Amino acid sequence: MEIKLYSNEDFAAIVKEGDARISFRNEVFVDHKRGDEYLCFEKSMGFNIMPTEGLNALLDSGIGGATQITQWYCGIYKGNYTPLATNTGANALGSGGLFTECLGTDYAITGGSTANRALYTVAATAGGVITNAASKAEFDIGTNATIYGAFLSNGQAKTTNTGYKLLAAKLFDTARIVVSTDILYVTYQITAVSS
Repeated sequence: MEIKLYSNEDFAAIVKEGDARISFRNEVFVDHKRGDEYLCFEKSMGFNIMPTEGLNALLDSGIGGATQITQWYCGIYKGNYTPLATNTGANALGSGGLFTECLGTDYAITGGSTANRALYTVAATAGGVITNAASKAEFDIGTNATIYGAFLSNGQAKTTNTGYKLLAAKLFDTARIVVSTDILYVTYQITAVSS
């Protein structure tokens, strides 16, 4: 049996190295426009969860060599539901999902489509932050509703859930009561932090 002896400095370095980790801090912001007036502008809706499925997708494509998911989409939902680490695209999205996703004429995206989620268009990552702040996801509201949250998925069609990933999701700190012709702009800011 081999016994290894470490100096206090070596032991401190081992403990510190063992404590090193990376975490994601994701914040969602909303602009709510009615006519020519902003009811809120760049209001933080709080920090969201990145479910295990989303973390796995990032690790698989960023480190594991899996095919990179090159496009993400932002959607909104009208169920008063707090996302969990166990949520997936299959159980949370689409017409029968846990989020009660906004579908059909609930909203249209830029260009008028009522079938698709909004494109998540990001700028280059800088300082460990990636965001769509320069190109916010726009939702032109078509029906009166209470919007409880937002999410990111790689499924483009609103009804899509099978075979697609749920990257992030957030129950807003304050739900937004919207009426037809309102516009919601959603900003997702994802920050990677090494500690």
